[in-house]
Amino acid sequence: MKESTIETVTTPPPPMEANLIALKRIDEKSTKLQQQGNYLEALQCMEQGLVLRQHLFGVDSEQVWSACKVVGEMCNLLAMTYLQQEDFQLALELLKKAEILTEKDAAGRAVTCNNLACFYRRQGRLRSALQYLQRALRIESRLRSNNMTNAADTHLNACAVLSQLGRHQLALEHSQSALILLQEELFKGLVVRDDTTTPGEKEYKKDDDEKTVDVKLDRIAVLAIAYHNMGVEQEFLKRFDLSVQSYKKGMDIAEKYLGLDHSISITLKNACLIARRAIAAKREQQQQQQQQSLTTKQQKRTASPSKRR
Repeated sequence: MKESTIETVTTPPPPMEANLIALKRIDEKSTKLQQQGNYLEALQCMEQGLVLRQHLFGVDSEQVWSACKVVGEMCNLLAMTYLQQEDFQLALELLKKAEILTEKDAAGRAVTCNNLACFYRRQGRLRSALQYLQRALRIESRLRSNNMTNAADTHLNACAVLSQLGRHQLALEHSQSALILLQEELFKGLVVRDDTTTPGEKEYKKDDDEKTVDVKLDRIAVLAIAYHNMGVEQEFLKRFDLSVQSYKKGMDIAEKYLGLDHSISITLKNACLIARRAIAAKREQQQQQQQQSLTTKQQKRTASPSKRR
């Protein structure tokens, strides 16, 4: 007699468990795509995962807002990539997504505002760019000190936009604010010298008990750029002596940490030379004007007849 075989039927997982399995697969696929460099496809997976999380945990759940933060970061990353490639439509679409996704992520919203400012500046819409930078600065002013890096960069971006708008005094103030924040970021804990001459500048020296400062070269580059921007605005405001000082300090920092052949070092060195030549030309012009004025007075005295009594 032939034995009958009984096949067991696998019980399907409950809906919640099935959705969690699907979510795990989506996350794994997204991670794999990122590792392969397929970031746009990875973003699509991340958006699918976000929708599923909303269904599983609720729209206001911690899991959803945590996912929003990650997806927002990816949108910002891709937006700036496409902006560099001059795909303006896709860049703006991604930035607008990031603006929505960062509703409860203040730091992420500030980054998004900065990136939107970069977008509108590339489009020549300087006032729109400035509005987003002002919004970013308001957000960053409410954040803790660990977001100081973003604030310094935002001030530098504001300086550049204001300079293009011809508002050089305000641009100078933003460059000085950036400089202060960068110095605090890079040299916190060092002894401050009291012989500084320009607002927004500080000189630092190491105390004997201080350990070697951990120098971040990318931030040193930004510090040098802050000095350069300050020098440019001082030139626009005809403060040539101060501009030379700014260029010189930026050049010294750039050459020390980035090297003599670095593009920032060369730019600052050239700017310093040009500013010094401008000062020399201005002084020569003033001397010529004074000499001409003196000669004119002498000629008038010689030409005027003496009065007889």
